[in-house]
Amino acid sequence: MTELKIVWDGGHLIAVDKPAGLSTQAPPGCDSLEFRLRAQLAPRTQYLAIVHRLDRPVSGIVLVALRKKEARLISDQFATRKVTKQYAAIVAGHVVPGQSVWTDHVRKVPDRPLAQICDASVDGAKHAETRVQVIAYDQSVDRSLLHLFPHTGRMHQLRIQSSHRGHPIIGDSDYGSVDNESAPQPTVPGPLMLRAESIEFHDPANGRRISASVETLPWTDGFG
Repeated sequence: MTELKIVWDGGHLIAVDKPAGLSTQAPPGCDSLEFRLRAQLAPRTQYLAIVHRLDRPVSGIVLVALRKKEARLISDQFATRKVTKQYAAIVAGHVVPGQSVWTDHVRKVPDRPLAQICDASVDGAKHAETRVQVIAYDQSVDRSLLHLFPHTGRMHQLRIQSSHRGHPIIGDSDYGSVDNESAPQPTVPGPLMLRAESIEFHDPANGRRISASVETLPWTDGFG
């Protein structure tokens, strides 16, 4: 079993780089980030709490508490929106340069593991907001590199908001994929080009503002 990379260690709170394709949590005995971490950190701690999650196909940074106090304190920061997360995404098409804010209402699709944009009046509708920064556009493949800063944490939020605007994330077979060979083949996608690259929060141990990050993946290096 490949050891997970710990990119920041605050003693009772750590930041881990989750690989794409690995569930954050799963039933006991099934492979997941939590399962691997419990084995990896067994000599160090018996307590482990995943305080936020990434979708299975999404890679990147995840905070994990190793004590109940830190789990409660960092969960409070998420609840009061004091945590800032930055994602890198490559999407189809030319996104208008600059910064903008995507504001929608979303809901879970009944009886399916999917979400959708909906009217605010629909039962189960929840506000979803994401700040968007366009980093580059590659005309040769008609793709844009974005930095996404979600202000809310709705199910599949970044994926459905980008798809709703006609710019699905490359490799997303659930929400209108364009594969990583630039041909529309939603049933045969490549890797999902969405990565949680950094997170900022207050260290529960001392209140200092911490910025933790993971390495960028090759598909963002030298983009455009």
